[in-house]
Amino acid sequence: MDTHVNFEKFCNEAQLWVHEIARDMRAPERTDWALHALRAVMHTLRDRTTVQEVFHLSAQMPTLIRGFYFEGYDPRNKPVKMNAEEFLASVKNRMGPGVEVPAGEAVRAVMSVLYDKVSRGELDDIRGSMPKDIQKIWDHLMPEESETD
Repeated sequence: MDTHVNFEKFCNEAQLWVHEIARDMRAPERTDWALHALRAVMHTLRDRTTVQEVFHLSAQMPTLIRGFYFEGYDPRNKPVKMNAEEFLASVKNRMGPGVEVPAGEAVRAVMSVLYDKVSRGELDDIRGSMPKDIQKIWDHLMPEESETD
C-alpha cells in the first residue's frame, strides 16, 4: 500500500489552470499575472454568488485552486450586491497595480478556463443568479463555444 501523498499532482493541476489563463490573456510567460487574475476573478465571483453556489462550484475545482477560492472567505452577508462596473472594478483592484491586464480580459481568460474545466450547468446557475448587467458582460466575455441562446 502506498502511504505517500502525491502533492505534485495537486500542484500540476493548479499549474495547468494558471498556464491556460496566462495563455488566454496572451501573456504565456506571465503566470504571476495569471495567478493574480485567477484569484481576483474567483474572489469577486465568489463574493457575488450565493453561499450554496460557492460550495457547488468549489467541489469541481482542483484542491489548490479550491484553497485559493476560499482564502479569506466570509459567508456572512453574501452575496455582495454589485453591478457590472463594480464587479470589474473589484477584479482590477484585487489583481493589484502590478498586473498589466484589463479586468475584462482577466475575467474572459478565467471564465474560458472555468467553462473548460467545470460543468456548464454549474456556471449557468451562477450566471443566472447575477444581475442582468453582469450577465451581459458575462455573455460578452465568455468563450464563443459556451455562449447561451
